[in-house]
Amino acid sequence: MTVSGYGRGLLIAGGLVSLLAVGTVLVLIGSPSAQRESRLDAARIRDLVRIEQLVNTHARRENALPASLATLGDNARLVDPVSGLAYGYTVVDPRTFRLCASFATDSRNALRQAEPWVQRDWQHPVGEACFDRTLERGVQAESPDSVP
Repeated sequence: MTVSGYGRGLLIAGGLVSLLAVGTVLVLIGSPSAQRESRLDAARIRDLVRIEQLVNTHARRENALPASLATLGDNARLVDPVSGLAYGYTVVDPRTFRLCASFATDSRNALRQAEPWVQRDWQHPVGEACFDRTLERGVQAESPDSVP
């Protein structure tokens, strides 16, 4: 084999290895659009975490869960960053509330998560998902029926 033939073989082999590596990465972590969807879902979760904090603060201050998210003010994004639709909020009982959002990815797929901390408390499938949350310890909220 000549030197030029040997060099050409190394060049082809290097190109094939590079293509294989790129293909493997795309299969494992997803395409750029899939990564974008994962980042948007992580933003939705950050919004819900912030809303949960504000609901706890409101309950601590007012001794009751807020009737709607609108009462929380402008301290959090209360709408989906893509659709512009409001996040769901429902009072379940005096100490429990439900937050809902629509997601583009399944957070149970660890390779596709933009932020792995989501795995613990905010697992969600593709589509609409709701999360029941209980007020933090020490926060007392009265039943709406017991308020004069």
